[in-house]
Amino acid sequence: MYMALITGSSSGIGAATAILFAKSGANVVVTGRNAGRVSEVAKQCLDVSPDGLKALEVVADVTRDEDLQRLVDTTFKTFGRIDIVVNNAGIALRCAFDDPNYVNVYRNNIKTDLDSVVFLTHICVKHLEKTKGNIINISSIRSVQTAQQYSAYCMSKSALDMFTKCLAAELGPKGIRVNSVNPGVVRTNILVGAGASQADSDQAWEPYARLYPVGRYGDVSDIAHAVVYLASDESSFITGTALVADGGHLAANGLNVIAIVSYNFAGKVALITGSSSGIGAATAILFAKSGANVVVTGRNAGRVSEVAKQCLDVSPDRLKALEVVADVTSDEDLQRLVDTTIKTFGKIDILVNNAGIALRCAFDDPNYVNVYRNNIKTDLDSVVFLTHICVKHLEKTKGNVINISSVRSVQTRQDFSAYCMSKSALDMFTKCIAAELGTKGIRVNNVNPGAVRTNIAYTSADESAKKAWYDDYGKLYPVGRVGEGYDMGNAVLYLASDESSFITGTVLVADGGHLAANVYEMKVPKLLSDSNMNND
Repeated sequence: MYMALITGSSSGIGAATAILFAKSGANVVVTGRNAGRVSEVAKQCLDVSPDGLKALEVVADVTRDEDLQRLVDTTFKTFGRIDIVVNNAGIALRCAFDDPNYVNVYRNNIKTDLDSVVFLTHICVKHLEKTKGNIINISSIRSVQTAQQYSAYCMSKSALDMFTKCLAAELGPKGIRVNSVNPGVVRTNILVGAGASQADSDQAWEPYARLYPVGRYGDVSDIAHAVVYLASDESSFITGTALVADGGHLAANGLNVIAIVSYNFAGKVALITGSSSGIGAATAILFAKSGANVVVTGRNAGRVSEVAKQCLDVSPDRLKALEVVADVTSDEDLQRLVDTTIKTFGKIDILVNNAGIALRCAFDDPNYVNVYRNNIKTDLDSVVFLTHICVKHLEKTKGNVINISSVRSVQTRQDFSAYCMSKSALDMFTKCIAAELGTKGIRVNNVNPGAVRTNIAYTSADESAKKAWYDDYGKLYPVGRVGEGYDMGNAVLYLASDESSFITGTVLVADGGHLAANVYEMKVPKLLSDSNMNND
């Protein structure tokens, strides 16, 4: 049975997170400065706990080291373990830089939003190492975007994001994952707590409902669901990642004004390109297992049929997957794919653009331009065309688009410039289309994998050489392994679910800590380096 400690859990995001963990069967610690509110949330946790588990109530001030030490000691004395730490407590104090009181405001903000997180996490490491636990830090989009007269708050959140990445790399070998959730505008009592009147607070939220691509501001439950996802085994290959849950705020250029997670996609239709193997196949099977109608497509008819059979085997209602043999580089094939899907199911709810290749070629190679064109045509052009012809169908269902990108969208790799460019462009496509299609009720997000053990890599290589390469690469990752297809599939299902309804224009990095640990490139054995990568 998991045990979750959530700071600032007497109200707002923290309270919603505590209640959701309790509902999922966890033992929960509710803590805050107001004893009455702590007790009130603890009662709500008890009411939703499937086993009638009583939450531990601890009144504490996160700015006091003594209180934090007592919080941890009391938690350990009561439950004997700590599995999950959610650093949620925070303040956002407004003050102009030339205000005489600025330095005091700055120190207060840093002490609450950063120092307390560092101290509490530090004293929890020995407990989390024993449980192979999780740390989730509640940051903000203000870690990357300024807000007038909130410089102290923005700095604290920027530092918190870097803390998350550094700790993910450092604590990975201890079996501890560290991630952050970065909300946009979420309706809580933070403005009232910062001194605003209730009327002013109410007035501040409303513009975002009109300006955000998703058509609403965030609810505390949106962030709670993101936290529970990151704490779950379904996100076991995600560490050092900032999960942006902002309703499309950043994608729309800012508008500067643990229990196992299960999903129910019954009645939904999911079309996954490149689903005859690898990440695509794992994603199709997971959707089928969750009750969805699935379209399996790829160039190899035998593999398409094989995956379709696996989908049938796991489907709770024995739903038969639609099999479509198609080449994503052919516009005619893509049009036929969509037409056949609509003819069969009458709609499309979820589009997963997964098919891709990674062709290796030095820039001064005489064949480079051909390699470049092939890579762009497969990894970018096909996504643009397929998404374009699906918009009219997705608008009717208020659907989802999930694009499979890569950590190589932001990190170079020797002799893979065409692949890196295609993925960088795909990331920007995701953000632009999220902003543009939000008004149609369509959400658009990315999953950006690190090294994943699939057949995209080195299709002609010897199996033992492939295994050795993956095993060695995994040793460089904080989580101690490379990814598997189901890791990415679980990330896709989360982004397609109602639990992520406030997430659009976001890049969900699922890389085992690759970027956080600055893993650049491991030398590839000659047997592998002569091969190209293909995912179909």
